[in-house]
Amino acid sequence: MTMSDRRPVLLLAGGLVTAWNQRFIAAALARGLDLLILDEPSPRAERLLTGCAEPEHPLRPIADAFLVHPASLTEAVDRVARWRTEYDIRGACCLREEFVETTSVVCDLLGLPHPGLRAGRVCRNKYLQRQYLAQWSPGSTVVVPARRQPIAAGWDEFPLIVKPVGRLASSGVRQVADKPTLARCLADYGADEVLLFECRVAGPEYSVESLSAGGRVLYLEVTEKRTTEVASDFFVELGHTTPAPRLHAAARARLAATHRAILERLEMDTGMAHAEYRIGADGRPWVIEIAVRPPGDSIMALHWLATACPLEDAVVGLAVGEQPVIASAHRFARQVYLPHEPGVFEGMDLDPALSVPARWFDPAHVEVQVGSCSSPGEPPTVRCVYGLKPPGTVLGPLRQSSDRTAMFVVDADTPEQLDEVERRCRAAVRLRIGS
Repeated sequence: MTMSDRRPVLLLAGGLVTAWNQRFIAAALARGLDLLILDEPSPRAERLLTGCAEPEHPLRPIADAFLVHPASLTEAVDRVARWRTEYDIRGACCLREEFVETTSVVCDLLGLPHPGLRAGRVCRNKYLQRQYLAQWSPGSTVVVPARRQPIAAGWDEFPLIVKPVGRLASSGVRQVADKPTLARCLADYGADEVLLFECRVAGPEYSVESLSAGGRVLYLEVTEKRTTEVASDFFVELGHTTPAPRLHAAARARLAATHRAILERLEMDTGMAHAEYRIGADGRPWVIEIAVRPPGDSIMALHWLATACPLEDAVVGLAVGEQPVIASAHRFARQVYLPHEPGVFEGMDLDPALSVPARWFDPAHVEVQVGSCSSPGEPPTVRCVYGLKPPGTVLGPLRQSSDRTAMFVVDADTPEQLDEVERRCRAAVRLRIGS
């Protein structure tokens, strides 16, 4: 097969996320590219890949897919090495944290644009982040399983943040107030888990999303966070607002400068970075963690609603060697997760005046979450209201992202309008929780 005969494709690692966010697919198709998919084996993955054979299925552009455990680097690289003899692989994007390092290796092998081997390796390991990014990080101590009990017995600096090195989505991250609580909570971690004991940084939380090409930052915006920390020892994210409406210009500039310095330390080359920070009482930003892949939740949609430019298109453009231009934010967008009481989730009621339907997340179904955005001057808008758990689910306390039950997305021209449409949406949505 000659070079000209090979089918042009984009490789998406963790690519079945596109079932939820199809703007990556649209960006590939706009460039005449079909898709190769690397993802983790699961019943959901099998169902999605079986369904995509249907002519009108949104995942129809998949040329081939390989389901492999994220830790199986050799298997993944071997499959991609075989694919390159059959397809013209123009670029690769990683959409799931577990595949970041694999994607970096694959891109380096194929000579494709990517964040860089250092960035890919360091950003996949919370301990390495603390070592490489020590000057911007809170004080921390690595706690290996064999040393867990002795270190805990001698620990006397509280409040303390306990963080498992290998988990995702706030799982296992909690604040500990004293030694007896620390002793009790350690039983909640696996016997083989490596932990970090970190100093608590008090202050508002933000994330920074950026796009880089050849080490040069092309786009940077700040997202404001809400978490459960006010009423809980856990840090589950309950809200995102893009751009951050309460961050004054000097603090934003300092945060942006810190983010750029961290990207330089990581030798970030090409792609997207998503980093979480807290700003201390003295105004200093502290990095909590950083990833070199698109953010989760609806943060990508929030940037699109704020700028009218889909970052998914820019991420794909960077992967195939383009230099995208992203407009500055002209509107404010917010995602809100609704709190719940423990019990049995019986359903969700919406006031008809809200003028949007209640929709339900189905992991086996392909659906666009946020399908349109506004121009400046348009009224505040409720984009979607989603139930994230099926009725009948037994709900426990909010301790990690997967415990969340329902959410909505809104946008508006001003922070004041955004707050008002959020209040209206909260009043219009009722979660029915039984005993």
